[in-house]
Amino acid sequence: MPRLVVEVAGPAGSGKSTVSRLLTERAQVVTTSIWGLPRPLYAASAVRVLPAIAALVGAARSLPWEETEQLIRLDALDAFLRRLPEPERSRGVVLLDEGPVFAFAWFRVLGHPCFRDGRRDAWWRAVLAHWAARLDVIVLLDGADPLLVDRLRSREKDHPLKSSSDRELYEFAAAYRREFEWVISGLTAQGGTGPKVISLESNGAPPEELAARVLAACQDTVHAV
Repeated sequence: MPRLVVEVAGPAGSGKSTVSRLLTERAQVVTTSIWGLPRPLYAASAVRVLPAIAALVGAARSLPWEETEQLIRLDALDAFLRRLPEPERSRGVVLLDEGPVFAFAWFRVLGHPCFRDGRRDAWWRAVLAHWAARLDVIVLLDGADPLLVDRLRSREKDHPLKSSSDRELYEFAAAYRREFEWVISGLTAQGGTGPKVISLESNGAPPEELAARVLAACQDTVHAV
């Protein structure tokens, strides 16, 4: 099977991590993300993205540190995918649990206003075109707001809004849904290079079933090539 790059995305509590973990247990799937890559990759990326950092400083009139770190992580992920070693390269699917779709939505929800007000339009066109050619499939998971809130509050993994009110969490999820739609629209608008998008509702569906549906969709994508 040719190697596919698949990102699982969705608002907090939608089941991304659980589905990704189940998929990683399959022999043909290897998981990575913008987090936890080898440190030398981040160091090299920090040098490569200096022009992008300078452009960000010019747009923001300051140095937004978290946004700068996110630029470095994205470049490091891109380098990792391009240099993926064996035996990982021979596996059927490279699964991204928090990759470019997550990072781009983060820029628009929590990043500096310059990522939303038009000052970075040229940058958006370039990065969306770049990653549209890198991603084969985007799996967008979602669920009803009460279910997402319950999962967010009951899981062991920490989250900065875990103790927020229901209303605040609903608004946070809505913001991410809106920006995921914006990002995915930009990625799929790139003509034949754009990724395939699969939307799945996690309401009541066993994670094993969702994982199987994601894998089946990946196999369908391979057969369509």
